[in-house]
Amino acid sequence: EAKLRRMRSVVDGAAAEIASLREEAAELNGRIRARADAAVEEAWQEAAEKLAAAQRRVVALEREVALLTRLRTALEAARTEARDHYFAPVMTELRPLLGLLFEDATVTFDEETLLPRTVSRNGLEEPVGVLSGGMREQLAVLTRLAFARLLAKDGQPAPVILDDALVYSDDDRIERMFDALHRQASDQQIIVFSCRQRAFAQLGGTILRMVPWAPEG
Repeated sequence: EAKLRRMRSVVDGAAAEIASLREEAAELNGRIRARADAAVEEAWQEAAEKLAAAQRRVVALEREVALLTRLRTALEAARTEARDHYFAPVMTELRPLLGLLFEDATVTFDEETLLPRTVSRNGLEEPVGVLSGGMREQLAVLTRLAFARLLAKDGQPAPVILDDALVYSDDDRIERMFDALHRQASDQQIIVFSCRQRAFAQLGGTILRMVPWAPEG
């Protein structure tokens, strides 16, 4: 009987310990689930914030793209308008000047840079880049004269300033260029700077020379 009571006591103690361990295990599982849920919630919240920030960035970029697209369209329209407004009138002014150097010559302009691109003479079209240095500088001067004349006709006169120009032109061509300069100088101001006195002796016009400065008195 004593042994039976002892054994019952052991069994009861073991059952109580098992119940206690089960309660402890249940408590621990509850804590684990709570912490796990909190971690998931925190991760979800962080992901949601990142998504919202990314969506705001997308909206901002879309707005910027739309603005830049409108700006590009406006610039292209302005460039086209400027090209249509200037190219034909410039060619009208440039053609008689070209006739002083070349017979039956025409020039095409680059739509991007608005600079001379090709020259056509005697049915042959040549890129400006392959022309001689003298011909390129003559063409550049004549184009500036044509633009200046066009601006003057539009009521926006501007002086043409040439600094050491025509350094590659031969004697015959440079005299023809002098004729072109005099033709334009009849109704607009042209200022020519040069240290080549002999080459520009036949240019004519009002000559100003640098002289040593001396204080008065």
